[in-house]
Amino acid sequence: MNKIPSFEINHLKLKKGVYVSRKDVVGGEVITTFDLRMKRPYKDAPMTTGSMHVLEHIIATYLRNDKMWSHRIIYFGPMGCRTGFYLLIRGDYTSTDIIPLLERAYDYASDFNGDIPGCTTIECGNCYDMDLPEAINDAADYYNLLIAPKKYNLEYPPITEAEKEKSRRKYEREKKQQLKLLKEMQQENEQNNLEEQDKEEIVEENDSQD
Repeated sequence: MNKIPSFEINHLKLKKGVYVSRKDVVGGEVITTFDLRMKRPYKDAPMTTGSMHVLEHIIATYLRNDKMWSHRIIYFGPMGCRTGFYLLIRGDYTSTDIIPLLERAYDYASDFNGDIPGCTTIECGNCYDMDLPEAINDAADYYNLLIAPKKYNLEYPPITEAEKEKSRRKYEREKKQQLKLLKEMQQENEQNNLEEQDKEEIVEENDSQD
């Protein structure tokens, strides 16, 4: 299978920022997918699920109520790696185009005070996994970047073929080590099971002799 575009990015060099992840044409209209990277992969601790959940509710609600952009917002949701969010917007846009919108949204989230939107058992599938103080901290940290982004915060870092090959080899080495460890654990479990079996047979034999 072909790799999806986001897997072609060198995440080891990726900084916090706002990046154009991809552009697709649907029904004759361009859909721009933005990578809102709030944490540096493998350098910053990923966000907690509680923080991401709160930001998902607050930011999505804000974006869909923004007077200038609400009619263009398609989707706002978390990345599985917990280092950021994806934002899909109807139209052909650059990272710079949406900075003012994101500034407003994250400024709002960083100073949020009140009831989290959709935070009830009727409205949400897991409303107990929410951490507002942590979400406010994460939003404030990202807002500080948004007010003065550098070029490297708006353009993906390039990845060379040599870097791809180096990463692939490292992955293969780690995979072999994991498989070796798994095999050793399986062998150890099998040996333990055999020993338990032998013990049970001895007990049964002694019982029959009695």
